[in-house]
Amino acid sequence: MLLWLQKMLIPFSVLALSCHDLSADSFRCGRKLISVGDSAGELARVCGEPKHKGRGKETIRVDGVLKEASVEQWYYKKSPRSLEHVIIIHKGRVAAVEVGHR
Repeated sequence: MLLWLQKMLIPFSVLALSCHDLSADSFRCGRKLISVGDSAGELARVCGEPKHKGRGKETIRVDGVLKEASVEQWYYKKSPRSLEHVIIIHKGRVAAVEVGHR
């Protein structure tokens, strides 16, 4: 009984954790890696144009301090089965990479 419970608990735990938005500090485009601090120009060159762009305010880390700032959100989705990645741009640089929903 205990072994069965353990086998069932692990997949449900993974599923529960994967349902929330995640944060990352890099994003892979083909063989290249885009990281926090890279320029928006480098992002566009390596990954191409995003599926769509947005503007808004988000709490991001600026000079080591969390603060609310005006940002651009660039949305990338590699395939219908992949997770959407939102690249947060602040002052022309990648400020954060968020992993969203399918």
